[in-house]
Amino acid sequence: MARADPRPVCRPTQRQDQTGQNGMSFVNPILAGLGLAFIALPIILHFLRRKRKPIQWGAMRFLIEAYKRKRRRMTLEQFLLLASRVALVALIALFIGRPILGSDSLASGPRDVYIVLDDSIASSITLDHDHTEFQTNIRQALAMLDSISASAGDRVGLIRLGAPAQAVVSPASSDLISVRRLIETAQPVEAGADLAGAFEALSAAIQSEDPKAPPVTVAIFSTFRRGSADPDHPLPKLAAADREIRIVATEPATAPADNVAVISVEPLRGIVLGERAIEGQAAVTLRRFGPGVDSARRIPVTLELLGIGPVGRGEALFEPGATEARVMVMFSLPPEQTVDEPVLIAKIGDDALNADNLAARPIDRRRSLRVGVLASRTLVGRVGLDRFSPADWVRLALAPTESSTDIHLIDVTPALIDAPRLASLDAVILLEPDAVADDAWPLLRRFVDRGGLLIVTPPDKDSVHLWTDAMTSALGLDWTIAREPVSAASDTSIDPDTRPADDPLLAMIAGELGALAAPVTVQKILPITSISDEGSIVLRLSDGTPLLSAAHPLTESGRASRGLVIYLAVPPSLGWTNLPTRPVMVPIMQELVRQGVGLSHESAVRIAGRATDLPGSASEAVDTDRQPVDLPLRKAGVYELLDAQREHLGRLAVNPDTGGVDTNPIPKALLEPWLVATLPGPGRLAWITDEGSLQRAGSNVGPAAHSTGDSKLVFWLIIAALCVAILETALARWAARSMQRPHHTDGSPA
Repeated sequence: MARADPRPVCRPTQRQDQTGQNGMSFVNPILAGLGLAFIALPIILHFLRRKRKPIQWGAMRFLIEAYKRKRRRMTLEQFLLLASRVALVALIALFIGRPILGSDSLASGPRDVYIVLDDSIASSITLDHDHTEFQTNIRQALAMLDSISASAGDRVGLIRLGAPAQAVVSPASSDLISVRRLIETAQPVEAGADLAGAFEALSAAIQSEDPKAPPVTVAIFSTFRRGSADPDHPLPKLAAADREIRIVATEPATAPADNVAVISVEPLRGIVLGERAIEGQAAVTLRRFGPGVDSARRIPVTLELLGIGPVGRGEALFEPGATEARVMVMFSLPPEQTVDEPVLIAKIGDDALNADNLAARPIDRRRSLRVGVLASRTLVGRVGLDRFSPADWVRLALAPTESSTDIHLIDVTPALIDAPRLASLDAVILLEPDAVADDAWPLLRRFVDRGGLLIVTPPDKDSVHLWTDAMTSALGLDWTIAREPVSAASDTSIDPDTRPADDPLLAMIAGELGALAAPVTVQKILPITSISDEGSIVLRLSDGTPLLSAAHPLTESGRASRGLVIYLAVPPSLGWTNLPTRPVMVPIMQELVRQGVGLSHESAVRIAGRATDLPGSASEAVDTDRQPVDLPLRKAGVYELLDAQREHLGRLAVNPDTGGVDTNPIPKALLEPWLVATLPGPGRLAWITDEGSLQRAGSNVGPAAHSTGDSKLVFWLIIAALCVAILETALARWAARSMQRPHHTDGSPA
């Protein structure tokens, strides 16, 4: 949409009074009123200086005759002198009051101004001479604030764009000093821009006020890069009854900037067990923006531990045209006595936007896991591999030696499931789901919702399985499991190639999975026959039948549960498969438990601007100075978590919102209709292009500057006042000479 005025000047919006006629007002109405009141002063002085009644004496008649002949001329001179003095005072009063004629007069009266300040992560882009766009936004906002006058009835509101948008001063206030202090002390945040939320707050503030309140000016100070504005999504409309609303905004950026952001850092093992030092791997994902996307680029990546320093280095490679790169970086984790709560940080070098050059993730370090094995107790005296129960095979896989201390196994009979017992466990392996009572399934569901891992296998029975519907219903799984085992062909095996590339469960053994799984065969299986999300399938058999599936159950509100449910379609029994006797049994079970617990445990990572809750039982977060911080968290960093008794619970990493770091500019042609569409009825949008236009934009809301037409009017007022002053001086001298001129005794002039 083309602008109504092609000049880069923010002019007042046209507005008419209630009768539809154009009017006049003053920038300084109080001073104008006082000045006009002084018009009465020369009139009063004129009448006070009138001559007293003359006293008759001998020669008086000659003067009276002369006076009568000159009376008309003297009266005209006095009247002209009085008129010039009145006009001079009136012109001075008008100059002080600064009248604005025509349709601009009403728009330049008292006005509510809402300053929308972009303090989002995109505003931290560094310009020339180490100057950020945020600093430019601050400087321009203060310049406009300087052109606003509370004495003229103006009020100012302040809204910050860092998500979620924050109405700092709303409704508008006449306390300009406090608003200035809030702008001067503002700091950029690592949250994305929330223009939609800002306009919702604006609309609410406008609607909450009297419809007869002054017109509204929305002043947006932003560079409108792709990271802070999205013209593809309409903004909320600024609803107002009869109030005039207009938008002024700083011009959008035109120069692109190269930027690389750290999207995430993900240790392959979410939980580290034991006190010893270990070697680990982490996947670091980067994304880039700007004109350099078409060329190849290598980005060095450093892994650090908070408080320790660098522990690993790698290099990410961007192929030509690629916007995303992923690199695996090896790192060394010191023993627990050196760092008991490790926080892994991925960092890259400086670029145009440094606020997104790192991401952090706390590593959950535990001495051991408590795993419950839910199965009937094994009969004493059973010997031979063919007499091993599924529970025996699971115990051998998870604790192969007596010195194994990482996983602590607890035997639980399905009939004895209760809430206190489940609360003490990190994971549950349910080998006999048919023995679970109907009232025990809700207990298992609550265990999963609290962040527990539940691994389920069919019971080692050939009968009809009636427990499947009860399990899927109670756990909220959109699965349909067969009720009878299905026999497989004699050569049916595990197909490792069916494992999704982004599967985290078996990521640590993905490289060896093909060789390890090769000798495994399956004779019968109780498969999932229907599943809504094919991505939940981790492994399939060579005939395509799902063997291993994992999913986070859905809660009643439709959100994914914290915990994880894994279904292995064959029990570890030689009557179903030879898996228990093959080398792959140990690493598969170990990884399912270790990685499964890590995936079930709620992540202690949040995104700036979206951190509206705290993980687990934490009730408070404090910064490095142990000062409480309010939610939502807009600043990136590592925070300490406290419980209700202010006891330490762990650490929380808040990472920058990389969804708002696109540094590419947006054409003005896209922004104009997007912003104008928010205005009720025909709207006006003016761009602030330089310091001059910024002051002229402020002239619509205060006395500091005026439009071109108003400046011409002031100029002609000065010229007129000078002319009238010269005329008044001449008339005063002429009148004085007339009053003092001597006369002859015959009444004729000398």
